[in-house]
Amino acid sequence: MNFTRSQVQARSKEAFTILEIMIALFIFALVLTAIYSIWHGIMKGTASGLKAAAEVQRSRVAMRTIEQAFLSARVFNENIKYYYFIADSRGEQSAISMTCRLPSDFLGMGFIDPNLRMRRVDIYTRPGSDGTDELVVSHIPLLVETNAAGNEPYSIVLARDVSRFELEYLEPRKNEWVTEWAYTNMLPKLVRVTLGLGKLGGRYSGQSQDLVSRIIAVPAQNIIGLQGGPPFIPPALQQQQQQQMRP
Repeated sequence: MNFTRSQVQARSKEAFTILEIMIALFIFALVLTAIYSIWHGIMKGTASGLKAAAEVQRSRVAMRTIEQAFLSARVFNENIKYYYFIADSRGEQSAISMTCRLPSDFLGMGFIDPNLRMRRVDIYTRPGSDGTDELVVSHIPLLVETNAAGNEPYSIVLARDVSRFELEYLEPRKNEWVTEWAYTNMLPKLVRVTLGLGKLGGRYSGQSQDLVSRIIAVPAQNIIGLQGGPPFIPPALQQQQQQQMRP
């Protein structure tokens, strides 16, 4: 079949040249790159938001636990050797050991005997498995053999990637904030807790990414007398006493 010159030119205009195909592929690649960049930015922003929310939640739980411990601290004068208030300051990584009458909603109290609420509480930092420090709370029953079954110390990690855990106490004589508490036989009136999670600019940066500070008013009055509570009265004797009290 013979084609005229005009027919050949018309058929050649209906097809794409290699240059046009390459330009189209280049534009298509640019569109895909833009879509991927937007998707990657959304995923990165979502991950950063979830991480920030988790760090804020962890710092809130940790600060609430620390506040509960300080508010339930106890010191009995008659057997003071069991109620020493020991503060350890190591720069921005402090530690505290005190005796507390823990509330029923304190961390770990649901797994132990509710009658063993008077416990020695330790709050400190230690190196974690990921190379960062973690904040730990541990409590053991007071005046009970800890080696016995059911009386083992209870420990839980409050927060990870802890860059700062600083405790400051209001010195009663100078009325100034100090990091060293020398009065082991008495409680401070005010404690300032500073908790920092994460680090800005990498692991070796000195600035915390999430920093929370709170001042806690401690029940600072020592309790006179031995530890104890109301005497136990059998139910039968209680009913007999109530009957005698009736007119």
